[in-house]
Amino acid sequence: MKIKLNLGDTLFEPMSKNIGEIIKMTDHPDGKLVKIRWRVEDHLPHDTEHFYKKLLRSIKNGELEYSPNQDV
Repeated sequence: MKIKLNLGDTLFEPMSKNIGEIIKMTDHPDGKLVKIRWRVEDHLPHDTEHFYKKLLRSIKNGELEYSPNQDV
């Protein structure tokens, strides 16, 4: 299964039940950086940055669940 991450795609982290949305993708000398805004119930949203390849690996290993943006 070939996955291509895009702005607006949703990620779900089952262990913590966090829901994240890809809000920004930027080029970096070491690869593409993906910024995710995580929304946690009863807490303020927070942003994290991850390398594109590491994020794909986490999805393929089942650590994160991926849902593409439906507005395309």
